Amino acid sequence: MRSIFKQTKTRGFLVLIILLCPILTIGQNEKTNFFVPDTENGKTFGQVANRLNQEFGLHFIFDDEAVKNTIVKEIFQKKHFFDLVEDMFPTYSNLRVNATTYLILDNSLRSRLIDDIGNPQVFVIPENSERFSGQLMNRSDFGPIADAVVYIADGQRGTTTDAAGGFTIAIKSDYSYAEIQHPGVARQSIAVIRQKGGTSQRVTIELENRNNFLDELKVTARAIDANVSDHRSGIEKMSIQTIRQIPTFLGEIDPIRSITTLPGVTSSGDLGAGFNVRGGETSQNLILQDGGIIFNPSHLFGFFSSFNPDVIRSVELIKGNGPAAYGGRVASVLNLQTRNGDLNEYKASGGLGLVSSRLSLEGPLKRGRSSLLLSGRSSYSDWLIQKYDNIELQNSSSKFNDLTGKLFLSIGEKDALSVTGYRSYDSFRFNASSTYSWSTANVSGTYHKEFNEKLNADLTLARSDYKSGELSDDELFGFDYNNQVIVHSANFQLNNDLSEKILWYGGLSAHTYDLTPGTSVPFGENSRWVPASIDVQKGFEAAAFTEASIEPSPRIGFDIGLRYAHFNRLGPGNVYTLDYADRDGRLPSVSETKVYSRNELISTSGGFEPRFSLRYKFAESSSVKLGYSRTQQFIQQVSPTISPSPIDYWVLSSNNLKAQRSNQFSFGFFNNLADNKIETSVEAFYNKTFNALDYLEGVDLKLNPTYEQGLAQGLGKAYGVELYVKKRGGAVNGWVSYTWSRSWRIFKSEFEGQAINNGNRYPSTFDQPHQLSVVSNFELGGRSSLSGNITYNSGRPITIPISKYSYGGILSVNNYSERNSYRTPDYLRVDLSLTIKGKHLEDQLFSGDLIFSIFNVLGRKNAYAIWFDNTGQAFKTSVLGAAFPSVTYNFSIN
Repeated sequence: MRSIFKQTKTRGFLVLIILLCPILTIGQNEKTNFFVPDTENGKTFGQVANRLNQEFGLHFIFDDEAVKNTIVKEIFQKKHFFDLVEDMFPTYSNLRVNATTYLILDNSLRSRLIDDIGNPQVFVIPENSERFSGQLMNRSDFGPIADAVVYIADGQRGTTTDAAGGFTIAIKSDYSYAEIQHPGVARQSIAVIRQKGGTSQRVTIELENRNNFLDELKVTARAIDANVSDHRSGIEKMSIQTIRQIPTFLGEIDPIRSITTLPGVTSSGDLGAGFNVRGGETSQNLILQDGGIIFNPSHLFGFFSSFNPDVIRSVELIKGNGPAAYGGRVASVLNLQTRNGDLNEYKASGGLGLVSSRLSLEGPLKRGRSSLLLSGRSSYSDWLIQKYDNIELQNSSSKFNDLTGKLFLSIGEKDALSVTGYRSYDSFRFNASSTYSWSTANVSGTYHKEFNEKLNADLTLARSDYKSGELSDDELFGFDYNNQVIVHSANFQLNNDLSEKILWYGGLSAHTYDLTPGTSVPFGENSRWVPASIDVQKGFEAAAFTEASIEPSPRIGFDIGLRYAHFNRLGPGNVYTLDYADRDGRLPSVSETKVYSRNELISTSGGFEPRFSLRYKFAESSSVKLGYSRTQQFIQQVSPTISPSPIDYWVLSSNNLKAQRSNQFSFGFFNNLADNKIETSVEAFYNKTFNALDYLEGVDLKLNPTYEQGLAQGLGKAYGVELYVKKRGGAVNGWVSYTWSRSWRIFKSEFEGQAINNGNRYPSTFDQPHQLSVVSNFELGGRSSLSGNITYNSGRPITIPISKYSYGGILSVNNYSERNSYRTPDYLRVDLSLTIKGKHLEDQLFSGDLIFSIFNVLGRKNAYAIWFDNTGQAFKTSVLGAAFPSVTYNFSIN
């Protein structure tokens, strides 16, 4: 938005405003019967205005230097006040506000107010006010408008409205102009003026619904220049509108696949659950949905995300150097927020695709005060699995579903309560023998309390329940294997705007852990399977945190925070003392077993986690940022297989398995071009992780009660450079991201056999030096758009046999290379999609969009995994070996 306020500071600028109430609507030019007689010659405009105020009830506010002290002269007979102003200030004219309210201002500014901004609503607040507070309401039904952007143009500051439509924004000038944007309402501008006699009460702003085609605006709390102005780097935000533009696999909109197009983020391939951030493991990412922890974010082994796009409002990825409010993982935080149901109208929406269908229902429980949203998705994907040229897959079947519900209550004018329930389930039967399953059942609630315009608090309680397992109905060795993670969480955060330049928050968080790493029992009457299990594990984690965001000058801003986290491992359970000098074959022997009773303290760990970030602006459009953060992780994932799978299980830190600790440094240059329409950045990072986890050669970790014997801990290092160019808005938009990075492991030990790769440095399994993503969107005119993306990644490290020993054609022993010294072929994929939107008009009952997409246009057979048999023969698995076209129909009923 163009800056209007700057022109108000020029000498001779004249604003006359009449104040009768805090909210005024600008009308048209009209002369009212008030005149200035020749007896007023020699008096100032201020004195003339005071007399008119007393005689006609008009209230004028002057710019003291430009107007108030200007002497009135050359009145030979009575003259209308407006004519007098125009005679003395030829470039000025007036706008009528109401019957007794007028703005008298420069013609160029008047033109901008009417032509460029539209008719703004005018608010007058006390002359010393530093905050402007209000509530956005829908004029048609007087319901609150949540998630709208309120953006001050003169200082490029922005905020979003809360669930009750409320907002508070800093005011730094006597005259400020702001824009309000939201996809569902017409664009509106407001003018805020600080003057004596203004009201400090919270105002109500009524907005009209859009009555034309609805442009999909990005709803975000970030200012338009956030790339440059934010103090912290490494934070990426994506709206659901942006995610919908990225070409999809079989029409399934996927938030997880979308974030892998950002710099520093990759996945393990076409069939890989989770994602890797800046050389980290998938288990080092904290994934939250409305405060509930998600341990497996995938459907169908990573083909699709487990998050229903119809309920997701925003996606935020913190790649490192995160706020002190977050902890528990050493790589990243992925924070997904769901939207509230409509407070005023009953609606239905959904989609019909080739592998699944979706349906959402929403509406008010009490109009304008409470709402309910229900959204479900179910699959019919067996045909996809059976299309592969693999007899084992053709004998397989799969299904998945998920259900999300959200209740929102507006309590009074300032408080709000939201409760979210989430359930997902997957089942995959492989080759008519084994069935893999995994499920999530979460519930979370957040209470928001606003004490005043500067002080508010949030309390979030959550229960997260993740289960996974494998069922084999083999007649002789059938078994039922299961593992489970249950986490209860509480988080309290107090937010206080101490001043215009200092924002502060602090709080407490706590987590209880109940883990069942694995149990296995016989399945079937004739099964000879031997029952086995790993002891249940319990733990308690508590943390306190505080952080301040300080901006001592327009050029310098920094965030400084501190978090202290403490973890207790609790009984019951058996704890094994490992003797690394006395080895049992390849593994350390167990020298002692100690039995702990319920809630008895087994081990403790913890420490301080400082956070710091600094931004220095060279100019309005460019800045440099540096940051440092330390994080700890007390829960670890053990994977019996190379790639993430449902039989992976989680364990807690102990004396044998220390908590991971990470130190990350980052430095970057950020520059915006073309009035913030183009964002560019170059950012370097260095991450050092202590007590990183890896596995000794030949160990069997499935259902191994002494699994710690097969684990090793060492040093992890990752570093790299991220390049990012993004164009927002316009007929052509999108972004290009390139990352060069390395991820290494160094596992040394004084004990023979405990070191990995003889203590020499080796690439981690998720080391990919080159990563390139190109995402582009083309508006074709009318209601059609074409989108495409290109994804390129270096191959992943693998260990291969470099020679073998054979005897008589019977015995064959492979001799393997150093760990991860070779790579799979590079990964390349091109996707396209065409979207044809139906008409979206106000009062239209039914509307729909068609999406045609082609995933893997080149039909490239990217390697998912490469393995070797006992003779050294290599085998490659390609999940997608052809192009996959699809069509999806999305609809809405209002």
